This record gives sequence, structure tokens and C-alpha cells, in this order.
Amino acid sequence: MAVEAVGVQVSSRAFFDIRYMKLKVNENFFKIWSPAMAYILGFIFADGCLVEHKNGYHGLDITSKDLKHLRLIKEQLKAEHKIGKKERGYRIQIRNRQIYSDLIRLGLTPRKSKRIRFPKIPKGYFAHFIRGLFDGDGSVFIWKEPRWRHTWQIRTTFCSGSLEFIKGLRRELFKNAGLSEGYLRRGSRVMELGYAIADSLSLYKFMYRGNDNVYLNRKKNKFELFLRIKNQEHKK
Repeated sequence: MAVEAVGVQVSSRAFFDIRYMKLKVNENFFKIWSPAMAYILGFIFADGCLVEHKNGYHGLDITSKDLKHLRLIKEQLKAEHKIGKKERGYRIQIRNRQIYSDLIRLGLTPRKSKRIRFPKIPKGYFAHFIRGLFDGDGSVFIWKEPRWRHTWQIRTTFCSGSLEFIKGLRRELFKNAGLSEGYLRRGSRVMELGYAIADSLSLYKFMYRGNDNVYLNRKKNKFELFLRIKNQEHKK
């Protein structure tokens, strides 16, 4: 199907792309480091991807299971782009060459899952980046362990399809957050970096201490539930 624009026949897909490019977004967002920029960059390294189109309209896709959280990210980016529904969540698609170029400069790559490397993050923004990365590809688990008198346990994990990325993440958390080297485990499709109780609590303090920036409430709340349970145990 074709539509006519200024007397020229163009495909409906090309016409859609032209309109999409006119939607406003803060295209300078990734040029200057800030807590919000570092957080969203981390989230994109986990749950975003760079998209290349043959027509040159390159851009960024961000996905999330949490609609409210994606709206917060959209607000930070000052983006007019709509959030669409996917089978397992939501997605915002931003077609902007400047944002695409800036993310390339910051270390993101198209088709990133297997070949991405850990980026260079300024020390002052590292905790924000890690919090965004954790909210995208991290997990926190709490449970009662029957082998040890049913005591409460906590474990945190990061996942990535890239071994180089996950090894770089472990190295930087050791250097900047004071964590141990944790453990690395290869799953069927991804590498997993995991931490036990002491490191999980250190990670919690590192990511959230003094940071009232964007974060996923449900993950932060799990850490705080564990702390409340342990405090109650100590009072008995």
C-alpha cells in the first residue's frame, strides 16, 4: 500500500516512520551523566535494544513487565512515543538517530545479547547504573531454608547472555561495591552471577543508600521485607 505525500508516492511503512521520527524526545538525555541517566542506561543494558532499519531510522526499544515503571522512564526521557502492549509486557519504541549514536558511544551494540561488554561508568554514577541493571536483569529471592533450622535466606542474581559482560560486572562490583566474587553459573541460555546473604545486603545498601531516584518498588521491597523479618527474629 502506498500513500501520497507532497506529490510523491511513498510506502505506508515509510510514511509511518517519517511520522514516528517527528515525535519529541530529549535527544540530549544520554550526553550528560546524571543519576537518572545512569539508571536508565543500566536498565537499557538489561531490557533494551538498539534497532537498525534499512531506511536509516535507527533507534531504541525498551521493554518491561511493569507499565508504571516504563511510564516513569518515558517521563524522564520526555518522550512523546506511545507505550505498546506485548505478549509478556510493554514496550516503548523511540526512533532517534542522536540517542542511537549516544548509546553506541556509551557501549551498547545492536544484537547485544551475546557479545556486549561491561561499559565504563563514572564512579559517582556506578550505583545508579547497577540499580537500573538490577531492575532489568536482576532478581532477589527470600525463603526459609529447611536444612538450617528453617532460617530465612536471601540471594540476589544478575543474568546476561554475554560471559564477558557478566565477568566485567563481577569485577566492577568487587572493586566499587565491596562485594565478593560471588558465583558464576551457566544456564541453558544465560550466565548467572549470584550472591548470598552478606553480599546481597551489601548490594542493597550500595544500590539504594541515599538514592531516591527511579527504582522498581517490588524489588526494593523484597530486600526490606527480609530485613524486617531478620529484625523480628533478633527481638525474640
